[in-house]
Amino acid sequence: MSLLLSMYSFSAIKIITAAIIGGIIGLERESVNRPAGFRTHILVCVAAAMIMDINIIMSLDYANADPTRLGAQVISGMGFLGAGTIIKEGASVKGLTTAASLWAVACVGLTIGSGHIFIAIWAMLIMLLTLKTFSNLENKFTKDRRSITLSIQTDTSPDRIGVITVILGSYNCKISHLSIEPDESLLSNTIKITYLLPHGVKNEAIMKKLDTVEGITKITNEKEL
Repeated sequence: MSLLLSMYSFSAIKIITAAIIGGIIGLERESVNRPAGFRTHILVCVAAAMIMDINIIMSLDYANADPTRLGAQVISGMGFLGAGTIIKEGASVKGLTTAASLWAVACVGLTIGSGHIFIAIWAMLIMLLTLKTFSNLENKFTKDRRSITLSIQTDTSPDRIGVITVILGSYNCKISHLSIEPDESLLSNTIKITYLLPHGVKNEAIMKKLDTVEGITKITNEKEL
């Protein structure tokens, strides 16, 4: 009886640790407005830890049980959830880092479930370092990119936004802000869009491309930093 209580107590510690570590990683993703944030990372990490813990218990109860089988299914199954966080905008793809963090959190959960909590904590620290510090380092290497704000006057067709974002995506521009303001006549819209211009790409080329789009009547470069 005492052995069973000890086992269940350790299982509770594993689940709580998984929730804490998953939540910490999820908060970082939540802070940058990613589709999978605080709750998603907690659920993934806790579920993975639970599955691995149950798998180990089953291997003790049944002589022929494989203690790695369920964990392997978690790792391969995470691809479906990760794919849901990836968004394609024109020629650019977003959400790969969040998809990778979900997969990594699942692996951390499996590590916790197997009882190696110390290793999981170290993995969490490395993950936070990668997501936070390395992100700032990456931004420094790309500081030569310019922030552009265009004011685009179009007709009221809902397709215009899609066409504009596809064109920007084809030049690998990262959109940081987009808003739509209907004109008083309600016959046209003003789309204000801010994006980062990659090094080596001329904004004049983008404006010329946008100017060929049907329904766009005027393009104004409001801000260039």
